[in-house]
Amino acid sequence: MKMFVLAAAGLAAIATSASADLVAYWNFNASTPNTTSGQLGTLDSTAPSLGSGTLSIGGGSPTITYNTNNAGTANGVVGTFAGTTLNALNADPVGGALSLQGAVGGGSGSPVTSNGGYFQFNISMAGLKDLIVSFATRGTGTGFRNGQLSYSTDGVTFTNYGASWDGGGSSTFFLVTRDLSTETSLNNASNVAIRLTLTGATGGAGNNRIDNIQFNATVIPAPASIALVGLAGLVAGRRRR
Repeated sequence: MKMFVLAAAGLAAIATSASADLVAYWNFNASTPNTTSGQLGTLDSTAPSLGSGTLSIGGGSPTITYNTNNAGTANGVVGTFAGTTLNALNADPVGGALSLQGAVGGGSGSPVTSNGGYFQFNISMAGLKDLIVSFATRGTGTGFRNGQLSYSTDGVTFTNYGASWDGGGSSTFFLVTRDLSTETSLNNASNVAIRLTLTGATGGAGNNRIDNIQFNATVIPAPASIALVGLAGLVAGRRRR
């Protein structure tokens, strides 16, 4: 009887560890709105709101830069506009959303310089498997009409995953989810890079917003826990006999 209780307890522990865990989460609420309507606000921090990870930007022509001024003089194409509560955690308020704009200043007649720009999130999947990425997004009519998620474990070679989304096709936030559990190379990888690349903008005032991005994964059971599964099966078999 004692062995059966221990085995049952082991199974319960495994069931608990198999639930999805939050690896990292960004809500982009550490931001300052611009005092000039239509211009990007300042992203005050790139650190995750929960969990561990890093955020960087790249691509575009010329090199994509952050907007660092919220007093009416735009000087970059990455910053913040108003966000959403869609996909937010812990009753987070609307706050800001990570935003990429077609051109510095957001002038409708300005040539687009930001096509091919990307947001890159680096996280650790050590001890974890079955990565799921989800976020809220929206855009404008002349914004980036194609968004593509890609992944890498070496930071050099990126592989596209899943269908692209039309980030400029809706002025209302909608949810994008990509289940990467079939990509076993990500399981237990110490450094996983996830890129969200945006293309297809047709106007300098066009923009896309990314908000409340979550990275969730499942804890890989320890070998000792797996052994308990076999023990539980053996005990159950003996009880039936």
